[in-house]
Amino acid sequence: MRNTALFLLAAQSLMCADLASLLPSAKTNLRVESARLEIQKSEAQLDEAKTAYFPTVTATALYKKKDKTPAFEPNKIQGAEIGAQISVFDGFRREALLDALHASMSSATHSLAQEEQNVLMETIAAYYDYLDTQERLNVNKEKKTEILSEVERYEVLVKNDLATTDILKSLIASKLETEYDEQNLKMLLEKHRKHLELLSATAIREPLVYRELALPTLTTLERHDLQSDRSKIDILRNTEDRYTYLPSITLEAKHKYMEYSGYDTMGGTNLQPLNQNEITASLSMTLFDMGRIAKEREQARIDTLKAQNLLDYKIQSLNNDAEIALMSIQTSQNAYDAAKAEEEARLEAFGFIKKRFEAGLLNSTTYLSELTNLTYSRAKARNARNTLQVAKASAAYAYGIDLMTLIKDEK
Repeated sequence: MRNTALFLLAAQSLMCADLASLLPSAKTNLRVESARLEIQKSEAQLDEAKTAYFPTVTATALYKKKDKTPAFEPNKIQGAEIGAQISVFDGFRREALLDALHASMSSATHSLAQEEQNVLMETIAAYYDYLDTQERLNVNKEKKTEILSEVERYEVLVKNDLATTDILKSLIASKLETEYDEQNLKMLLEKHRKHLELLSATAIREPLVYRELALPTLTTLERHDLQSDRSKIDILRNTEDRYTYLPSITLEAKHKYMEYSGYDTMGGTNLQPLNQNEITASLSMTLFDMGRIAKEREQARIDTLKAQNLLDYKIQSLNNDAEIALMSIQTSQNAYDAAKAEEEARLEAFGFIKKRFEAGLLNSTTYLSELTNLTYSRAKARNARNTLQVAKASAAYAYGIDLMTLIKDEK
């Protein structure tokens, strides 16, 4: 039992080891759930609109008493009625509303898919920001370890009068500076961790493991937000059809049961019936309204044209962004290759400098400067590697490619 508990605890701590486990959980982000609720709202609105094709049944109870009435008019009435009313034709307004709501459903569905991609993109960026800071912290720790070993060595040398204290003091000062950098990086790492937890809706266990993204296969730009915007234009276009001068036809049927008292029946000729059935057919239409409906329709048409122009502009803007994002992949790859080459050169140079420093042929300033350069080049190489991955994701996002497809299957 104890072994099982330890296994579950270990599994939980590894749950968020890399991006492959963070992205699926990011789809349960509260922002995504909010967008999913919008679909449920659209479904409810569509169901409500369909009820317009069914009759409305009502029941009414009535009690009326008058203190002054003519002799032939009842002064007390009580009873009940039940009725049904249905709209036979309403100038195709119901059909226009249903078409608009179907478009609204489509828009909400695409908005959900786009919001998922938005959150995934932000999660990927936050993941590599976290890794970048984590790797900078590791590089800083390596620098600190290197300096500590030299501090310990020079403490022995100074104690035995084999070296001067100025070198030891410069090493100690460099150690303190490294500790200060370490504290700042830890604070920045915590900031990135909290942001990543918010996006992924998952607790983060340190440290995260680096995972490389696949190179996206870029095709025609087709994003869910563009499809959502097209559906919104369909909503506006269908709204135009709701402004019409076509007539409305309504049928209504009622059954009444009423008791009348306190009046003169005039020998039965003025006797009010207990039961009454009524059927009413009505046709109504607007004959003249100073062009109000036509003006409302024109306003709706202008809204549609405005939305279409904004969509066309957005498509052009996104095409520009997509082209830049595609170019950034190659730029980032070149930067990564250069950073790796610089790191290798710095590592080789530092090995040579360190040997000369330990032999007393170089001062501490040159040694610490070269150590700082090596630390910087290491951090730069890791940053370039992370930037390349974000560039891949940005290009895929710009073209509307599902970011989940960038997760490589690790064998």
